[in-house]
Amino acid sequence: MQVEEKYQNFDTTKVVCTSKELPCSLQTSLEKIAQKEGYLKYKLLSRSISTEGGNYLASLYEVDIKGRTTTGEKETNIFIKHSIPEFNLADVSEIYCRELFFYNEVSKVFTSLEDEAKIPAEERYKSAKSYYESNSEAIILQNLSKDGFTTVFRMNVMPLKFAELSIQQLAKFHSLGLVMERKRPEFFEKKIKHLKQIIKFEEKNLEFCKKMFGTSVAILENETRKKLEEQYPELLDKYMKCLNGDGTKFKNLCHGDYRMNNILMKMKEGEITEVVPVDYQIILYGSPIIDFLYFIFGATDREFRKNHMDHLKDLYHNTMKNYLSYFDMDVNEIYPRKTFEDNFNECFDFGLLTLLFLGPFFFADENEVPDLSKDDLSKQSVSVDLKFKDRLQEVVEEMIENGRL
Repeated sequence: MQVEEKYQNFDTTKVVCTSKELPCSLQTSLEKIAQKEGYLKYKLLSRSISTEGGNYLASLYEVDIKGRTTTGEKETNIFIKHSIPEFNLADVSEIYCRELFFYNEVSKVFTSLEDEAKIPAEERYKSAKSYYESNSEAIILQNLSKDGFTTVFRMNVMPLKFAELSIQQLAKFHSLGLVMERKRPEFFEKKIKHLKQIIKFEEKNLEFCKKMFGTSVAILENETRKKLEEQYPELLDKYMKCLNGDGTKFKNLCHGDYRMNNILMKMKEGEITEVVPVDYQIILYGSPIIDFLYFIFGATDREFRKNHMDHLKDLYHNTMKNYLSYFDMDVNEIYPRKTFEDNFNECFDFGLLTLLFLGPFFFADENEVPDLSKDDLSKQSVSVDLKFKDRLQEVVEEMIENGRL
């Protein structure tokens, strides 16, 4: 990790980017942020961040603005996601537009709804502060790591407390979508319902899906591998339909990538006390149960699910019930428990599909992370951690026992 310092004064007429880490295109945005934050003289310290294979859509940076204002010394800590040149599974510009849309518009609607309902600060949905000088190349946010937030390593089984807090935030996110649909119907109709799945299932990307599927089943025993290979067309079709929300009886605003690595956590005296969801690059109008299942199966083992799945389902639905009551809305009229259970049962095998098509991403060795900017994705190979075999085998057994395979 390299750190570069650069000092600026506001009487400077020309800005020269000297950092080897930070792209020059971000210089103007950082200037505007410094001006808005009231700096008279300041320095920039920038450094690149390794995600250890946890992020495929951006180059990540931390920037500290340190300097003098009219009221004294000040420091502003910033986190930047800078777009990769190409991402063959989706349109890069659309990815960044969606995240900007969340921070610039959706989060503002969320806040206004919570203000109107007079929801206590500790009960509100949590998100990072955004600096609106962001453009189509970058997302510029408050650097929560400076406030003690971090992530759980992407290959670990998530701690129960982390799962509980994350499920509560997911329930509030989905609830706010329901509230928005009823209390901001024009906004919802024009801006939310058009948000389709952003992943492009074109011919070359279908070849990549097949490659990832092959990587996953190759680690399984012969009989199981053969069974899954025979069902590949049906499994792929169901995977795409689940992502698109096809056939679901209940649709809502969805996060789209609600996995452990996209949720920051804060600890105090060894206990997880707070979580903040991030990465809204593929928000969509779809089936909210997919967010739930994607989160659970992406970072748990069978023992965790056996011991805690029912508890987390109860927590999700009860959180929706309590949160919607602030808005004088009854969850039993909008999303009754039976509908939730029906959705869960309809889509349960998405847990397996998640690992078959995305498991190699979750469990890729740090030095073997696939380069998704390359043209021929079908030639990409991924070396996966040994943990993946046990996780996938457990899910396969679970699906067989539940009559899904």
